[in-house]
Amino acid sequence: MEQSFLNHLTDELLIEIFIRLPSSKEAIQCKSVCNRWLSLISSDYFLNTSLIHNRNYDKKTLRPFTFLSINWNFFDFLITEKGLDVFECSLEKGLSKRVNLGFLYSGRPSKYHISLEESYGDLILCSRKTSDIIDYYIVNVLTKQWIGLPPTPLENNSEDESVGFLIEPNCVDNAARHEYLVLRFMPWGDSKFSIQMFSSEKGKWTRLVVTSPRNLNILTRRTSIVACGRILYTFTYKRSDVVDCVLAFDPFTNDPAQFLCVVDFPVEARDIRCLACKLGVCGGRLRFAQLVLQPSGYLCISIWELGDDHRMGIWTLVHQRIPTDKAFRVPKRATQWVSVLGFHPNNEDLICFLVGNDHVVVYNIQTDKVESSTLVYQFKVISPRSLEPDVELHHVVPITHSWWPTPVRQTLWTRSLD
Repeated sequence: MEQSFLNHLTDELLIEIFIRLPSSKEAIQCKSVCNRWLSLISSDYFLNTSLIHNRNYDKKTLRPFTFLSINWNFFDFLITEKGLDVFECSLEKGLSKRVNLGFLYSGRPSKYHISLEESYGDLILCSRKTSDIIDYYIVNVLTKQWIGLPPTPLENNSEDESVGFLIEPNCVDNAARHEYLVLRFMPWGDSKFSIQMFSSEKGKWTRLVVTSPRNLNILTRRTSIVACGRILYTFTYKRSDVVDCVLAFDPFTNDPAQFLCVVDFPVEARDIRCLACKLGVCGGRLRFAQLVLQPSGYLCISIWELGDDHRMGIWTLVHQRIPTDKAFRVPKRATQWVSVLGFHPNNEDLICFLVGNDHVVVYNIQTDKVESSTLVYQFKVISPRSLEPDVELHHVVPITHSWWPTPVRQTLWTRSLD
């Protein structure tokens, strides 16, 4: 009777059942039941419906969350071996493993070098530079799907560039589509940016020059570009250990004057020498973590959250404490090695640190306890300059897992740069 009942359900009702399964793993397993289920779950209609349904559902659940990291000291060796290994560290399981991206090198020359740039959701942005052009690739690590963007020319100041990566879900005619945005930020002095922007909707690279409303010491230290909602954020330093302000870029505006907005940090976070700072996203909001060394030799962790309207510049202090857990009571000499890896994208209580030179620590800001501490040998790297561990040798990006992997599809794009 059960089999007869399911056979009499319409395709639309079956799809409504499938998209409510706990995860995409169960949905994929259902493909093997019969040809009809295989056809339904493989269809674009199922993909579009599931993406629309689970977009809001994902915000209410704790989806798996990992970090991907490249150890630059071993980069050339891994490339020579025809594979790009990145380390995956899970907050939930406290485990580390290697993820091989060797499929990107299939059919490539032996000296083909690919770098990890940024991430958005479950997609990562990779790049490959030659003497005159740079190629970008958008990759889904889970499904091993990838696409190449049209190459764009390198500029004279490309060594100081930062890269932003953003995906905008667009629902048109009940179809879930994704618009990919890649922005290359190249500073010109203390007040201007030369920006190359690729939009999959336009299918080509465009160039624009943005002027800051005030002078910025933007060359003090290179920082990552963080995507939150439809805005890209980064921050600048007054000097190497004192933050200045947050820069917010709106790539969707048609008004050049609205493209860049300077957001000041709260007064309590300014003009303070800090060991480390980090921008990240948690619960769909931008967060800023600041680590300050106290006279006692212990760290004080401050976490600020930016309001929904970034132009108002309203920050809320969500956490400030000197951790009492023994994992953070490291010797004074070792505190310089503590850095923030990132925030959990859904759980507002969890933040991840690299403590010492080889421990990934997940800290709960509400309970003041360490949830997990994992020995991760790939972070234990000696800097040739100081014979001490150097966190800057690692490029770490977060990967969030949605209910259904984000599809990566090739379209017809042009190579022009306007």
